[in-house]
Amino acid sequence: MMVVLKTWLLKLLIVVYVVHTLVVVPYGEAILATLTAVVIVLLLGHLRGFSRVISSFMLLTGFLIIMATGNVGLIKSSLTVNLPLVVLLVTVPVMGFPLRLGKYDEQLSNFVKKHGRNNNRLFFSITSVFFLIGPVINMGSIKLMNNLVEKLALAKGLLARSYMQGFTSTLLWSPFFASLLLVLNLVGLSLYTYLPFGLGIAVLHILVANVLYSKFAKDTAFSSAGVQTVRMRRIYELVIVFVLFFCAVFLIDRLLGISMIISVTFAAVLVAIIWSLYLRVEREFMSNVKEYSGKTILLSSNEVVLFTTAGFFGAVIATTEVGAFINRFVLLVSESSVLLLILSIILITALLALGGVHQIVTITALATTVRPLEVGVDPLIFALTLMSAWSIATILSPISAANVIIMNLIRRRYKEVAFTFNGAFILVMTGMYTIFIYVVHLFFT
Repeated sequence: MMVVLKTWLLKLLIVVYVVHTLVVVPYGEAILATLTAVVIVLLLGHLRGFSRVISSFMLLTGFLIIMATGNVGLIKSSLTVNLPLVVLLVTVPVMGFPLRLGKYDEQLSNFVKKHGRNNNRLFFSITSVFFLIGPVINMGSIKLMNNLVEKLALAKGLLARSYMQGFTSTLLWSPFFASLLLVLNLVGLSLYTYLPFGLGIAVLHILVANVLYSKFAKDTAFSSAGVQTVRMRRIYELVIVFVLFFCAVFLIDRLLGISMIISVTFAAVLVAIIWSLYLRVEREFMSNVKEYSGKTILLSSNEVVLFTTAGFFGAVIATTEVGAFINRFVLLVSESSVLLLILSIILITALLALGGVHQIVTITALATTVRPLEVGVDPLIFALTLMSAWSIATILSPISAANVIIMNLIRRRYKEVAFTFNGAFILVMTGMYTIFIYVVHLFFT
């Protein structure tokens, strides 16, 4: 009974928000704030471990600050800051349904095996597939990739490096990831402005990962004998789907003039429907949607609560002296050197993540309290810096979902995954991110 109630309330929240976005609903903000509060409280009980602790902390701390300052009116606006991300988180998984129904995973598996006759090529093929499918199925791409290669008995080091480094490349550019749209939304930067540079830094990420891995690579015992021919048509279709998606985002944004996050959501649903019609699996697609909208939708509850409470916490912090202090600190560093500012933000986020502070807390606090133009930094530079920090923090954090999944899949401890296998990559990429962003600052802003 409670599961049904939680499911329907979450769906109601999404519907009300979308309707309010298109047509202003009387008392819409108050209704949304109330629904959001109820959904958070109900879903908190659904969470376990760290997610429950950090979400409760952010929610409680935010309310205590509001009570202490007497600014009760802040509750309504703060609770709804990240509602667009909730819509994205809950609806975007439908893009993964045609991927499975069209059996693209089989062709991707053959692609990896065919191009994996030695460790270097295998590493490149795995990271490339992550770059291609990661944006569509997000965190699920790690488990899918493991299913594709698990019978090959590959070295744990190769798996840990390729999984983590391939997955984190998608964080830097994919509009399907709530982390990117959170940053763009809070910084006030359009996806069109960010995307060319986001793709650029993501390609750099993949190139560095492959160059570094070649230093460790040895010939592998894996043989490609018996691998079926790759139907490249399926691979090309995936590329076409991405092109259609971005065209759909552009058209919806231009026609409706709504927020970028909602445009991405609408485009994802539209492309998923067209994709299923092209594959002639519309019945199976609708069956998947029906099953997902029933109970499976609650699998997103972890991210829903984390992002809503982080948005609430960040918005409240921005009105306090803490927010003013952060803004002054960033101003002080930027006046000294923009290069130093970029490096400082990445290092601070990474060190806090290493200490157990989830990057969503640090980056939300920075994005809501710092006004880029006031501290002499272009919003593009600030957004690239925050996303680079998020990528590094994902590898370093012992509580990041990516680390937990990879540790369980390859059965290795946190220290091995984060430091033994990915330590050199973290150090090199911290420097490369900093240089890349600084070059963008010098020549493109």
